[in-house]
Amino acid sequence: MKKIYKNFKIAGIEYYEALFVINEIKIGDKLILKPQPDNIHDENAVEIFYKDYKLGYIPRNANYSISVLLNAGWDIFDAYIQKINRDELDIQVAVFVREKND
Repeated sequence: MKKIYKNFKIAGIEYYEALFVINEIKIGDKLILKPQPDNIHDENAVEIFYKDYKLGYIPRNANYSISVLLNAGWDIFDAYIQKINRDELDIQVAVFVREKND
């Protein structure tokens, strides 16, 4: 059984493309994490995408270890939508460390 490594609400969601997919996405949908080391506001920034839609970022207080490992080339995380509040435009994400045999 997989255990959650981190979970959080997506930061900055109101500034990106979540509004375009909020009625399409569902709990359990897979997300893509992309480090953004050249981000001028946070060198540990990690973007979150659903398909080609940027939803926002991992919050600053939760991004360090994921950012370090992604920037080092360790693509070991699986991220999924855990909760959705369409009225508040909130999406909670669960991040798992991929099993060695996955």
